[in-house]
Amino acid sequence: MSQKNIQLSFFIAFTVILIVLLFFVLKPYLGVIFISGVFAISFYPLYEKLVDKFKGRESLAALATTFLVLIFVIIPIIVMFAFLLREAADLYNSIALSNSPLGLISQFDVLVNKFSLLFPSGVVDPQINLGQYAGNVLNWIVEHFGSVFATVFGGLFNFILMLLSLYYFFIFGVKIKKSLIAWSPLPNELDGEFIQTLKSSTDAVLRGRILVSVVQGAFIGIGFYIFGVGSPVLWGFVGGIASLVPILGTSVVTLPAVAFLLLSGKIGAGIGLLVWGALAVGLVDNFISVIFLKDKIKVHPLVVLFSMLGGVEFFGAIGFLVGPVVVSAFIALMKIYPFIMSYKNQQSVS
Repeated sequence: MSQKNIQLSFFIAFTVILIVLLFFVLKPYLGVIFISGVFAISFYPLYEKLVDKFKGRESLAALATTFLVLIFVIIPIIVMFAFLLREAADLYNSIALSNSPLGLISQFDVLVNKFSLLFPSGVVDPQINLGQYAGNVLNWIVEHFGSVFATVFGGLFNFILMLLSLYYFFIFGVKIKKSLIAWSPLPNELDGEFIQTLKSSTDAVLRGRILVSVVQGAFIGIGFYIFGVGSPVLWGFVGGIASLVPILGTSVVTLPAVAFLLLSGKIGAGIGLLVWGALAVGLVDNFISVIFLKDKIKVHPLVVLFSMLGGVEFFGAIGFLVGPVVVSAFIALMKIYPFIMSYKNQQSVS
């Protein structure tokens, strides 16, 4: 083996060892770094506008952008997850400790029994135990979101680290991009194409599909609160996830709630929630999609749903973002694949 090959082998082995060691060193904070990076990518256009507004003062623009993300995004997320976990835990305990949970779930048996009378015997099973299914779902939410939520957002030190990371991601975003291009073995033009496609697909998933589901879930929660349905934050969260299901969408949550109100004798509230679900929740999809998905890579909502659920199952609560980002990276890779093959053919010909 030549001296050059020995040096190259040593460099590769030493690099791999350092990467492995670096992974274990940063492992406790990978969640914080990842969330900061996702926020930085999503809000980098806002940072660039503030840089122009502040006449090139990048530090001031990064500080202002970080503050805006903190006030309008991070704090609402923390509050929402705190209420979500509390409502999920309370409802799960009510199901686990008694056979007669209150609210929407307790009325489901009545609805199923009345609905089953409209069909021949055996078509609809009147013995469906929604409490058991709901308990499993609530247990899944508490298990997957509770520990990671406490780890990432619960500790003051981690919270400060996340804000500092977000601040420096804004400032050094361009340098990080150039470093990645320099380290990549692909031609620079293909690296640029990949990064641009990744950004576009990430925007389509995070600021498109997921934002639509978040807003729809928020409107569902507001509607449930206005018209007197219990656990509005929890059902808003479930409704937001359900909005990614093709055809059915938010009706999976809103229609049973409307039926619950009508069966409880609250006719006005039931009709009001039905109108709210049709107008406020239904129209927001078209309105936001036109704004945020215009000229973006189209990603089917079912793909986003599976990526979110699979990401949560594999990575914990942070997989809620990791899954869609991984899908975005795969879409970006597939988009530049023809260019890579074309470049490879050109190289072989020359």
